Amino acid sequence: MLFYTVGFVVPGFVWCSMVSMLVPQKSDQSQISLMRFLTFSCVNYALWSWLIYLLIKCKFFTEHPVQSALAWTLIILISPSVLGLMMGHFSQKAKILQLLRRLGLSPMHPVPSAWDYKFGNTRQSVWVLVTLKDGSNVAGLFGSRSFASSDVAERDLYIQSVYQISETGLWEQVKRNDGILILGSEIKHIEFWSDEENDNV
Repeated sequence: MLFYTVGFVVPGFVWCSMVSMLVPQKSDQSQISLMRFLTFSCVNYALWSWLIYLLIKCKFFTEHPVQSALAWTLIILISPSVLGLMMGHFSQKAKILQLLRRLGLSPMHPVPSAWDYKFGNTRQSVWVLVTLKDGSNVAGLFGSRSFASSDVAERDLYIQSVYQISETGLWEQVKRNDGILILGSEIKHIEFWSDEENDNV
């Protein structure tokens, strides 16, 4: 069981883990996730089939266990990690979607929600105005020290710096504040504004 798990599940699991680090994934049933792991593992093995053949048949690898172990590490761990990062990068840039659309297809977006899409593509600091369900507002700066949860069950939001909006519309930073944590269940909607002067905050 350990051999089959390492051989047929681990490469696909590593591949999917690398992708999910860059692009939030839709939650699937365990059977579907297992099939995805197996499929990615098979694709990985297909790419390295020539090396696997040499590992089994070539006397060099049978007589040099260290080189053989390094080769299997490359196939089982390093290769799916690199492929997963590449796939995640292309998914972030929507390259695959653009290609399919040019072919006349209408594919579904891989990102499961607008929440994940917006916060996952926020590379620079932005101003946010969060309207809560009770009608009150929270204004702040969503920067590099802010955080938006990618957990579907708990969409909480941490804003690193809180501001007050005066009657004239001027945003003034609240003194001595260290951010605010807002529960996703309390959020009605969020407005975003960019500000080039604060891109490096």
